[in-house]
Amino acid sequence: MSLKKLIPSKIPISLYIHLPWCEKKCPYCDFNININKSNGDEERLMIAIFQDIEDSLRNLNGRKFSSIYFGGGTPSLVSSKIIKKIINKLITLQIIQRDCEINFELNPKEVTKDYLAEIIDSGVNRVSLGIQSFDQSTLNSLERNHDSHDSFKALDILSEFKSIEASIDLIYGIMNQSLSSFRSDLDTFCLYQINHLSLYQLTIEPNTIFYKQELRIPEDSVIESMESIANKVLNKNNLYQYEVSSWSRNKKYSNHNMNYWMYGDYLGVGPGAHSKITSEGSIKRMVKLKKVNSYIENPAKSLITEIDNASYDLDLAMNLLRIKDGISFDELNRKNIYISKSFKEKILEGVNRGLLEKDTIKATAQGYKFLNDTVNLFN
Repeated sequence: MSLKKLIPSKIPISLYIHLPWCEKKCPYCDFNININKSNGDEERLMIAIFQDIEDSLRNLNGRKFSSIYFGGGTPSLVSSKIIKKIINKLITLQIIQRDCEINFELNPKEVTKDYLAEIIDSGVNRVSLGIQSFDQSTLNSLERNHDSHDSFKALDILSEFKSIEASIDLIYGIMNQSLSSFRSDLDTFCLYQINHLSLYQLTIEPNTIFYKQELRIPEDSVIESMESIANKVLNKNNLYQYEVSSWSRNKKYSNHNMNYWMYGDYLGVGPGAHSKITSEGSIKRMVKLKKVNSYIENPAKSLITEIDNASYDLDLAMNLLRIKDGISFDELNRKNIYISKSFKEKILEGVNRGLLEKDTIKATAQGYKFLNDTVNLFN
C-alpha cells in the first residue's frame, strides 16, 4: 500500500474555525490574531467562512465532521448570534455528525451567564477556559488581560451549567513562578472537579514579544520538579496524562485534539487557519491568508504543500507518539491511516534503543521523557 491507495472517505475529519480578534497581543502568543475589530467585521467574516466551507465541501468526500473547534484569537469576543448562525449553517449543510463535539475557547474576562447560555443553546457542548494561572503575580508576568478574580468568577458561572464539558488551560515554567505557586494552581484547579486540563510549558517562540526580551525562565531542574508535582497532584485527583499536554478524568478526552494526534483530517476556515486533507493519491496541508481583510476578500485562497513519501513517516510520528497510551496497528488500519514499511523499520530501531514498545506505536517511559529524540528516529 502507498499514499496513492488511501481512501479519504474512511478517514475521520474535524472542522477548525478561526476567529482572530483579541483585546491585546499576549507577549508569548504566536497565533494569528488581530486587535482591530470594526463594526460589521464579524458579519463580513462569517459570510467569508460560509463561502469557504461551501467551496471546501468537495474535500469532505461524503464525510461529516466528528468535532468542531472555535479557536482564536478570542472567540468569546464574537457575538453569540454569529456563533449560532455558523453552527446553524453547518446543520443546514448536513455536514456534522449527530454526536459532534463542538468546542469553544473562552477568556475568563468575557464569561457571563447569558453568553454561556446562548452559545450552549446554539449547540456548543464543550468549552476551554484560558485561565493560565490563578496567581495574580504569575498572570502579571504573562501580561494577561484578565485577573484572578475573573477566573474564579468564570468558574463559578461555569459550575451552574451541568450539561457541558469543560477544560482549563494552565501554563508552567513562567518567569518568577515558584514551585509553591504552581502547586497552588494545580490544587485550585482540582477543587473544581473539572474533567480536563491542558497543561502547557511556556515556550518562547521567535515571532513573539517575549522573544525580543531577556527573560529568566526556570532552569530545566525546576521544570522537571514542576512536572513531577503535576503527576503527583493530578494522579491523586484521578486525572491522568493521555497526551503531552493533556490530562483527563474518566477518559473525558478532547475528541477534536485526539483527531489531530491520530492523524485524522481537518478542515480549517478563517484567517490563517490550517488544514490537512487526504485526497486520492495525496495528503495536502493548506494555510489560509492571514490578514482578516485578505481572507474576507478571497477565502478560497490557500498556500498548499503536499506531504510526500519522504516526509510522511516523520509527519505521522510527530502526531501519533504524542499519545501516551499509544495506538495499535489495528486501530490505525480501521481509520485508514497508512503505515509504510520504512515506518515499521524505524519502530524496530526504536525498540532496540529502548525508546519504543514492540508491536504497537507507543513510546516507552524513557522514549516519552525524551520525545523529541524518539520522534527524530523517523526523520
